[in-house]
Amino acid sequence: MSAPLEKKMQRDVLICDDDKAICEILREYCEHMGCFKNIVFAHDGITATQKLRNQKFALICLDISMPKKTGYDLIGEFDNNSINIKDNILVVSGTLEKDLIAKILQSGVKSFMVKPFDEKQFQEKVLKILGAQK
Repeated sequence: MSAPLEKKMQRDVLICDDDKAICEILREYCEHMGCFKNIVFAHDGITATQKLRNQKFALICLDISMPKKTGYDLIGEFDNNSINIKDNILVVSGTLEKDLIAKILQSGVKSFMVKPFDEKQFQEKVLKILGAQK
């Protein structure tokens, strides 16, 4: 593992997905990277909102289709007063129509993955997000 990632072990990741099997897979992928201290879960949009208000995350894996509040609704809650930023969001979804992708891009989120994907694809996206952080 490269030294820069080791130094940043204090990073936390939030995995927002109502599918517990997907959460487990993403948890494993994040653990294999060895650069996250805490892996936090939210299985619905309301829980995700609470976690995003209370803790800063280096990575936010966000499913669009969730109960109580969608991932797209969550993206709309990010503003200049948020402790988390849109640059740290990785949208992970089974269905991304072109219209929705366009809306998400317009909202300022740059990173997407459509399920299914493999660990290598996931880690490449995550490293890009983490690499852009100061």
